[in-house]
Amino acid sequence: MIYRKLILVWLLAATLEGAAWQRHVLSGKGEFRDSPAPEPLAYFTRDPFMRDDGDQFCTACTPQDKATLHAQHKFKAELTKVGDLRGFAIYDLFYFFDDDIAARQIDWKSILVKVAPGRFREIYHLQPTQAIVRPSFLLKVGDHQILATRDQIPGTGNNFYEDYFWFDRDGPVRIDIDVIPKVLKAILPAGSGVWKGGGLHMKTLTYRMPVWKENDGNCCPTGGMVEFKFRLDDGRLVVTGKHFDPHAKPE
Repeated sequence: MIYRKLILVWLLAATLEGAAWQRHVLSGKGEFRDSPAPEPLAYFTRDPFMRDDGDQFCTACTPQDKATLHAQHKFKAELTKVGDLRGFAIYDLFYFFDDDIAARQIDWKSILVKVAPGRFREIYHLQPTQAIVRPSFLLKVGDHQILATRDQIPGTGNNFYEDYFWFDRDGPVRIDIDVIPKVLKAILPAGSGVWKGGGLHMKTLTYRMPVWKENDGNCCPTGGMVEFKFRLDDGRLVVTGKHFDPHAKPE
């Protein structure tokens, strides 16, 4: 019986290691999504310069050049457990460089999910040009609990690097919040828009923002208010109601 259980555990680990989980990468070069293989923890912590997706330390260098950067810069990698969802252990991996080590200012953040003993898959990698990087967290949304990461971008009004992940027995699924600009485009009149960030309240599954007309100043929207509501359907944001009031005053 014990042998059979060990076989089942091994098969489950092998399945999870081969699953096509999606990773979201954001850096000064933009963003992309891929599905990298599981790696030992040392792959992520030993030499982060080899994983410089934004070419922050070396703009036009070869992998061999990147391998020498640890001699020019100090770094620290710090692993912190976020929690567990559907049996998966979730971790933040924070990277600190040079003077930010002593200042405890997080420069990069990765989210890792443990898929087997000593094996991790990266589902999120944030390497911002500027951001107030905070720990990820578990968020209760109705009857569900999801993984959230939300880091403010200074000087942009109220914009955030934010992502949310739904977990099922097969692992994480990124919740596609890119549906929001599509809904805005469909409901707002031509020449109007939402120029500042924020507005999404995942905990209550609502989005509410003032609307700017084409010639409005940055401070003073006059285009009314837009609001819509969602539900979560196996990790998908499904719009359940939307409303635009062109005469409402900004709150």
